[in-house]
Formats: sequence, C-alpha cells, structure tokens
Amino acid sequence: MKKFSRHYHVALTAPSGSIDPETVAAGKAVLEKCGCQVSLMPHLFSGGTLPHLSAVDSERLADINDAIADERIDIIWAVRGGAGSMRILDGIDYDGLKKNGKFFAGFSDITAIHWAMAKYNCDTFLAAPMMKFLAEAEDDLTADSLTDALNGAPVELSLRSLNNADAVSGTPLPGNLAVAASLCGSGFFPDTAGKILILEEIGEAPYRIDRMLTQLLLAGAFDCCAGIIFGNFTGCGEVPGVTAVLKDFANRAACPVFSGAAHGHELPFFSFSGRQQLAVKPC
Repeated sequence: MKKFSRHYHVALTAPSGSIDPETVAAGKAVLEKCGCQVSLMPHLFSGGTLPHLSAVDSERLADINDAIADERIDIIWAVRGGAGSMRILDGIDYDGLKKNGKFFAGFSDITAIHWAMAKYNCDTFLAAPMMKFLAEAEDDLTADSLTDALNGAPVELSLRSLNNADAVSGTPLPGNLAVAASLCGSGFFPDTAGKILILEEIGEAPYRIDRMLTQLLLAGAFDCCAGIIFGNFTGCGEVPGVTAVLKDFANRAACPVFSGAAHGHELPFFSFSGRQQLAVKPC
C-alpha cells in the first residue's frame, strides 16, 4: 500500500464479528506505513455473549460513539465484518458523524452502518478493505482507489452491460447484498434515488441471490436508482449459475445494470465513498 495524501488518525473498531489480534496487528502495520496514526478502541477483543460477536452490543456501540466524539479521530475503521452491525444501528450518533465529517471504513456486514449513514444523509461511508485484505493487498488498483475514495475523487468505470444500458452517473452506494436485503422494512433503509448501487456477495447459493434481489426489487429499492453494478460474488457456486441469475435480474430491472467491478471479498479491491461521483459506461 502507498502513503495516503494526508495524515489520518484511525480508530480501529469491531462492530460485528470477532477477530484475532495477529490480523489486527498486520492491518494496523499497513495503515501506519500509509502514514496513519492508529488507535485500538478498548473493546476490540472483549468477546460477546454470542460467539459470533466481538463484544456485547453496548461495548461495540460505545467504541463507535466514543470514536465519533473524539476530535482527534479522522477515520473509524472496522477490522472485519461477520455479523452484528444491525444490532447497534439504533444507537449510533449519526448526527455526530455528519457534523464531524469522519469516514467510517469497512464493507460486508458494515453495509448496515453505511446504509444507515446514507439514510441520515451522512456521506462519509467508505467501502474499503478491512484488516485481512489490507495486510494482503499488493496491487496498485486497491491502493489507488482507496486514496481516491478518501480524497473524494471522481470515478470513471467501463463495465459490461447486462441489459444494453447507456452510460450513467450518480453517487455510489456500495453494499453487501444479504445485508441490504435484511435492511428492507427497517427504518434504516436509505433513499436510493440517483444512487448507483454496487452490490457484492460471498458464500450464497444462486437461488438465494435471486431471492434477495427479488426482495429488493419488490421493495422498490431499484425504482429510482441511477443504476446497479454487480461486484464480486465470491464462493457463490458455479459461475454460470450466478451469471444466469444476474442476467435474469437485469432483464427485470428498470435501470441500467452492469457487472465486473472489482469490489467484494477478493483482491484487488476497488474502494468507494459517498463523497465521490461515479460515471459508468458500457464496454
């Protein structure tokens, strides 16, 4: 990874699943090489009453809100995904995040927090690699796109159209498909009008991907969005099966649909933030 264009003070938090100290240390070392000062929030390794959680809800929430309130912190960076972010959505200080302009970095299960931020018109969500990928990334695309996302630089992509789409532009709204579908019907689902949704997934069978896309379609999530981009669908069965589901969905969608973005549970990892403008053209 390359040095960032400015110095950031990063607070590492675990809003979802637990993680081993070695992986955190490896990711922390990369951020420090990028020129960041890194602080570990106190409940990073506390352990929860449920085995899939890094700490109890109140502790995970306290770490986030304390980092929001700390004027020294520029970026709150999730160390991993997993599951659990949804459990604390109703306690996060979104007004503080918006007022202080702090980035909240992560992806996968962190989608719940990012989309809740978008709901409250907070544009500092940053879909970015977490500790494991930071430690493993060696490519320029991962490094350059992360720097661009932090700087709010505009993005232009040439991607494969799945429904003969024309070029589109809008604000990126990245997210994990399963988490996005799980937010349907809650008070934390954002307005997708004018947004380009960038959806990725891991470990879901094609029929479940079809079900989740249909759920979002029936909920009206795609009615007014500028377009949809499919990123990586890692470990989701045979590629032809996943491709068939995505093409079938594109034929039902009323907006341009593209595929092939390097975003999701693989490297290279293309980062996006809510402060960017994204333009996509078919290739």
